[in-house]
Amino acid sequence: MQRSNDANMPEPLSREQRWEIVQTLLQRGNLRNEAKQALRQAYLNAPEEMLETAVFHLYVDGIGAAIDWLVDLELFLCEPDRKLDLSVTYHLLYHLYNWYQFSELLADGKIGVLERLKKIKELVADGEVEAILATVEELEAMFGGIRNYPNFQ
Repeated sequence: MQRSNDANMPEPLSREQRWEIVQTLLQRGNLRNEAKQALRQAYLNAPEEMLETAVFHLYVDGIGAAIDWLVDLELFLCEPDRKLDLSVTYHLLYHLYNWYQFSELLADGKIGVLERLKKIKELVADGEVEAILATVEELEAMFGGIRNYPNFQ
């Protein structure tokens, strides 16, 4: 990737460069394993189950959902009387949202979980039942994948 004058800001890729990268991605022979290796390298402390989930949402079913969405957009341009298929959009959003949750959980990581457990122990000593329950619910939300949708504003 080329760099602009500001060393921190990469120059945007051209349409041709982006298409070439997408073609390279789609032509990979062992995408699942390559994706898992890359994620394992990037997220050293992630449990195996989380890596498998991320691989699925990003590379196994996620890529197909993204392609289906792009195809739906093109078909609509060719035939405007045909409505855009919201189920195709929802399918893509499902995978993107699951990736978002995964990345958010990784941000908390093992240290974040240990901090919450320490907090629970302290709250037990203080008899703070409501605060204990709130912290436990926070942990459940983290591991259950039920955090709030991101705010893009």
